[in-house]
Amino acid sequence: MRGNIARSAAGQDGFTSLLLLLALTVLALSMLKSQDIIQLRHRQQQESELLFRGEQIRQAIKQYRSASYANGCYPTGFNDLLKDNRGGKVHYHLRQWFSDPLTGERQWGMAYDDKGRWIGVYSKGQGRPLRKEGFIQDGDKFRQAKHYEEWIFVVEKDPAAPLPSACKTR
Repeated sequence: MRGNIARSAAGQDGFTSLLLLLALTVLALSMLKSQDIIQLRHRQQQESELLFRGEQIRQAIKQYRSASYANGCYPTGFNDLLKDNRGGKVHYHLRQWFSDPLTGERQWGMAYDDKGRWIGVYSKGQGRPLRKEGFIQDGDKFRQAKHYEEWIFVVEKDPAAPLPSACKTR
């Protein structure tokens, strides 16, 4: 009688171990899946931040150019947007030097027109964009982009605008 009880308890140990192993496997798989979801959400947040910061920079370039004292000049870099001394009074077109959310660095890709005027920025981040909807401007270009470098935040080109060398003296 005691031998049957011992055999039955040993069989239960194997079954319990199997159930424990199965439970741990399910837990590990669910943690892997949640890690994928966390990475996806992080990437979506980075894209949203890229769109916000790129648009802020685009608007700052536009403001800089359209100021009544600007003479149609484009800024030459971020420092012009952060502190504009033209016109006898200091103007701040950009509240801070935004870093590129995809690289974490302050260095953006700079977009210039064919005459060397700074007209916008793009991210130097690697990868393919996830977002395909919800763009403020350039929706078709952004939607069709295969790489983040193709999300270029530019102002309208003006071939009649003064060249950068002419604007530095003003």
